[in-house]
Amino acid sequence: MKELKQWFDSISKIGALPDGGYYRGSYTQEELEIQELLTKWMEKSGLTVRKDAAGNLWGRIDGEFENAPPIITGSHIDSVRNGGNYDGIFGVLGGLAAVKRIIEEKGKPIIPIEVVAFTGEEGSRFSIGLMGSHAVAGSLDEDDFKTKTDVNGITIAEAMSKVGLDANKIKDAVRDNVGAYLEMHIEQGPVLESSGLSIGVVDAIVGTQQFRVTMYGEAGHAGTVPMANRKDPMVYASRAIARFPEIAKNTGDGVITVGRIWAKPDAENVIPGEVSFTVDLRHPVEEIKQEIALAVKSVCEEEALPGGKEIGWLEFPNNIATSMDDKLTELLEDACKNLGYSYKKISSGAGHDTLNMAKLGKVGMLFVPCKDGRSHCPEEFASIEDMNKGVEVLKSCLNKLAYENTLNLTN
Repeated sequence: MKELKQWFDSISKIGALPDGGYYRGSYTQEELEIQELLTKWMEKSGLTVRKDAAGNLWGRIDGEFENAPPIITGSHIDSVRNGGNYDGIFGVLGGLAAVKRIIEEKGKPIIPIEVVAFTGEEGSRFSIGLMGSHAVAGSLDEDDFKTKTDVNGITIAEAMSKVGLDANKIKDAVRDNVGAYLEMHIEQGPVLESSGLSIGVVDAIVGTQQFRVTMYGEAGHAGTVPMANRKDPMVYASRAIARFPEIAKNTGDGVITVGRIWAKPDAENVIPGEVSFTVDLRHPVEEIKQEIALAVKSVCEEEALPGGKEIGWLEFPNNIATSMDDKLTELLEDACKNLGYSYKKISSGAGHDTLNMAKLGKVGMLFVPCKDGRSHCPEEFASIEDMNKGVEVLKSCLNKLAYENTLNLTN
C-alpha cells in the first residue's frame, strides 16, 4: 500500500495545472515523463519494458510457457483537459502493484503477465477515443494520422514524430495473442460509494460513438450586419444542440454530450463563417446507438439548412457495446468473496480500453469507489484503502490466471 501511494505522489507532480486539475495529452512531454517513471518502476518490479509503435508502454514477465498468450492488466495514462489524478492511471499503477506483489510472493508464473499503459484513451488531444488500444486491436484508420489535428493544427503523425515515433509503422503495434485482459478503474460514478460497497464487478460497457460536426454560414462584422441578414452557424449549431437531450431522453438509457465547440475565425467581433462541435453518444444497445446517431445527423442537417451548405460530418471509430467474459467475471466475484469485500455487478457508462481488448481475447473489469462519484474534474479522488482492495482482488485473479492457468492457455 505504501509503495502505491508513493507512485501516486510522484505522478501527481506531472501535468498539474495552475488552477487545479491535470492535463496529460498523447505524445506530450507530460506523457513522456510518466512513461519514464513507469519504466523505472516496472523494471524494479522485475518486468522487461518496451514501447510499441503507437506509443503504448508494456512491461512483461515471461512465464514457463513463454509463447502462451499473456495475461494483461493496465489502463491509460492520458487525461481529459482539467481532469483528475486517478482516471486511468490507477489501473496502470494498481495493475503494476498487483503484479509486483505476486511476483515477490510466487516468482515466475506459468503464463506470461504484462502491464500496459495505453496512450490516447481519452481522445482529449486528437478527438479519437481509445486510440492506443485501437492501434493494438488493428482498428485505426491510418489516414487519420495525416488528417486529424489538435487545436494547434498539429497532426497525429507530427506529434508522434516529436516523441520519436513513426506513424507509418503503426501496424507494428497490432497484437493477436492475448489470453485475457483485466482492467481496474475508479468507478467514475456514485453507485459504489453511496452503497457502501468496496468493489464493482463490471458485466458490460456501453457502446460509444463520437463525431465532429461543422456548420457553415457567412462571416461578417459583428456590428454592421443586421440580425435579419445574418447566416450565423453558431445559431444553427445552438439550435441543433438544444434538441439533443430530447433525442437521448426518448431512447431510455441513451446519453448525448457536446464537449467542445469552436468557431472560425474565433474572434469576439466577427460573425463566424463556420462552427464545429463534438458529439459523444452512448447506449448499451448497439442498434439503438446507431438510431441515435442517425437522429443527431438529421437534426444537424435540418438546422444547418439556412446556411445553404451541407454540414461537415466527421466520424471517429465506433466502439460497440461489450459484455465481459463470464469466466473472468466469476473469478472477480470469487476473489471478492474470498477476501471478504462487499461488491455488486455493475455496468459501465464510460468507454474503456477493454472495448478494444475484447477484440483480441477474454476481458474482465473491476471498479473501486471514487469520492462523490466525481471524475473528469479536479475533485476526482479515490482513497488508498479502496484502491488497495482493488489491487488485492486483481492480484487474486492474476494468481488464478497466470499461476494456476485457469484458462488452460498452454494448449
